Amino acid sequence: MSAGPAAAPPECREPAATARRRAGGRLAAAALPVVFVPIWSSGYLAGTLGARSGASLALVAWRFLVAFAVLGSVSVATRAPWPKERRTYAHLLVTGVLLQTVQLGGVFFGLAHGVPAGLSSLILSACPLIVAAAAVPMFSERLTGRQWAGLALGLAGVVVCVSGNLSGGARTAGYAYTGLALAGLAAGTLYQKRFGGAVDLRTGTTVQLLGATLTTFPLAMAHGGLRVPLTGQALGSLAWLAVVNSIGALVLLFVLLRRGTGGAATSLLYLVPPVTAVLAVPILGQGITASVIAGMAVSGAGVLLVLVRAPR
Repeated sequence: MSAGPAAAPPECREPAATARRRAGGRLAAAALPVVFVPIWSSGYLAGTLGARSGASLALVAWRFLVAFAVLGSVSVATRAPWPKERRTYAHLLVTGVLLQTVQLGGVFFGLAHGVPAGLSSLILSACPLIVAAAAVPMFSERLTGRQWAGLALGLAGVVVCVSGNLSGGARTAGYAYTGLALAGLAAGTLYQKRFGGAVDLRTGTTVQLLGATLTTFPLAMAHGGLRVPLTGQALGSLAWLAVVNSIGALVLLFVLLRRGTGGAATSLLYLVPPVTAVLAVPILGQGITASVIAGMAVSGAGVLLVLVRAPR
């Protein structure tokens, strides 16, 4: 009587397990951009709802404080490791000020001085090109000609997308504030990639939010005060901005920076304006134009050129 088939030895099973792990890693890597872009885009929608409720820069300040409290509690509850060196805390505080206070404060003041929302989005969409160019000497990163073409194509798609919403008339100060927001986003991204790669994402982001809170509250008190209307729309917007955007979106950005080049990670920001326009149809009741659809197609093609690896 013949025996049943013998079980495969461990050395034969190991490649299958390794293959499953690699497949899971590839699936997670493919899912990151799909999750990141809508989450980042939702911040513009929640911010618009908050602004409609009467909240101003106070909404930005309180979102940082709430996000700091929530993520700090999570870090303590999960016993996440905290940085041990003082200079690490200093680097994290600087990153938080650049990515949060400078970027969002610059956008807010730019809009207040008459910069159209479409033009503001377009200016900030230059971030991937700046990050990619700066990362070459700073981190010895290399982008292929195809990837550089993808970055340029992505920016062109954003131009097409917002072309129907561009208008002039903003004062010089407004454009200066928006340029400052772009500098904060690009510098904060590069600073995080340089100094934040080895820090736990929970505690590291908590320290960054502390820096943003400490610097944003004085700005809010000097420009309209800290009052937020106690309405469902204002409080819901605050909760979403604090938890989903200030925590979720930033953590996803940092994960993308750790997994790839700065230019490749930030190239996903090209998809934010068109995706925001699409989501604004059901959420804000805004219409969508042919230029938005065309811009999405062009930006999507550019991002694919940046992210898809060429065959070896």
